Amino acid sequence: MAALTGVFRAPFARYWVSGFLADFGDGIRLAAFPLLAAQVTRSPAAVAAVTAVQNLPWLAGAGLGVLVDRSDRRRLMVAMDVTRAVVIAGLAVAILAHHAGLGLIYLTAFITGTGSALRDTAEVTCIPRLVDPASLEAANARVIAGQIAGNELAGPAAGGWLFGVAAVLPFAVNVGALGIAALLLLTLPSVFRPAGQPTGPGRAASLGTLRHELAEGLRWLRGHRDVRDVVIAVGVLSAMDAAWIAVLVLYVLRTLHQRPGTYGLLLVIAAAGGITIGTTGPRITRRLGAWRSLLLAGLAMAATQTVLGLTGSVAVAAVMLAASSAAWALFDMTAVTMRQRQVPAELLGRITSLHGTALRGCEALGALGGGAIATIAGIRATMLIGALPIAVTVCLLAWQHRPASAQPTSAS
Repeated sequence: MAALTGVFRAPFARYWVSGFLADFGDGIRLAAFPLLAAQVTRSPAAVAAVTAVQNLPWLAGAGLGVLVDRSDRRRLMVAMDVTRAVVIAGLAVAILAHHAGLGLIYLTAFITGTGSALRDTAEVTCIPRLVDPASLEAANARVIAGQIAGNELAGPAAGGWLFGVAAVLPFAVNVGALGIAALLLLTLPSVFRPAGQPTGPGRAASLGTLRHELAEGLRWLRGHRDVRDVVIAVGVLSAMDAAWIAVLVLYVLRTLHQRPGTYGLLLVIAAAGGITIGTTGPRITRRLGAWRSLLLAGLAMAATQTVLGLTGSVAVAAVMLAASSAAWALFDMTAVTMRQRQVPAELLGRITSLHGTALRGCEALGALGGGAIATIAGIRATMLIGALPIAVTVCLLAWQHRPASAQPTSAS
C-alpha cells in the first residue's frame, strides 16, 4: 500500500491512470455501442454507422487544435470527461426505461466521440509539462501502452462481457471510470494554461481570429519538413494498415479457417504486442534515433503484412499481429515525441489535431478500400497490396531526413 501511495505522489502517474481510465471507457463503448445498436436495428449499415459517427469529429482537423491551444488543458479534459459521463448516464437511464432508440445512440456516440477527440489532442500537449525533455520517449511509450491496453484489450473485453450480463452495465462502468479520471486530473498541478495567451476556451475571439489561428497551424506544418513529412507518412501507413484490419475477421474465419473465438484471442495477442513498446520503445529510439526508428517500424509493418498475406498458420499469424501492433506503437511513440520537441507549445494542439485528422481520415478511406480489394482480389490481397506502399513511404522518409553527413555534397 505504501508503494502504491508513493507512485500516486508523482503527477505523471496520476495523469497516466486518468488517461488509462478514459481510454478504458473508449474501449468499453467500442464494444458496447454496436451491440446496443444491434438490439435496435437489423441493418448492418446502421450498426456499422455507430463506429463511424464516433470518428466524425476528427474531420474538424485543426479546429479541435484551436480549442485545445486556447484552453487550460486540465480544465478542458475535465470538462470532456464530465460531459461524456453525463451524456452516457442519460443513455443508461434510457436503456433501463427501454427508450434507447437509434437516434439517441448516434447522438451519444457523436458527443462522446467529440469528447474523446478533444481529450486525446489535449493529452499529447500535456505530457511535456509533466516530465522533463529527456523523459519524453519513456512517458509517451507508457501513455501509448495504456491506450492500447484500454482501447484494444481491457476495454472491449469488459464492454462485451458486461453487455452480455446486462445492456446497461458497460455504460454504467464507463460513467464511473470517467468520474474517477476527472477527479485524478483535478489533483494535478496548474501547469496547463495556454502558452502566451489568456486562459479559457470561452474568452472572446472573432471569426477572423479563429481563421487566423487555423491558418497559422497549417502554415507552420507546411513550413516544417520533419513534422509535415511524418504526417504525410502517417496518412499512407494508416490507410494501408486499415485496409487489412477491416477484413481481419474474414481472414481469420475464411483464410485461417478458425472459429470466431480465435479472432478475439488474436486481437488480445496483437494488443499485447503493442503494450511491450511501453518498456522497449524508448531503448530502441535511444539506440537508433528518431528517423531510423520510424524506418524500422515501417519496414516491420510491411514485413508483417506480407507474411500475413502468405501464411495459413494461425500461430504465425498471431506472431505477425503482435509484431505489427508493436511496430505501430513504436512509430506512434516516435512521431508524438518529435512533435512535442519541435512544435511550439502554443501550436501543439493544432498540429496534433491535424495529425489525428490525417490518421483517422485515411484510416476510414483505407477500410473502405480494403473491403473493395477483398471483394475483387481476395482477402490475402489486402495484406499484400499494402506492404509495398508502406515500405516505399518509410524508406523515402528516412532517405530524405538522413543525417547531413550522409548526404552527398555538391561540387564547388
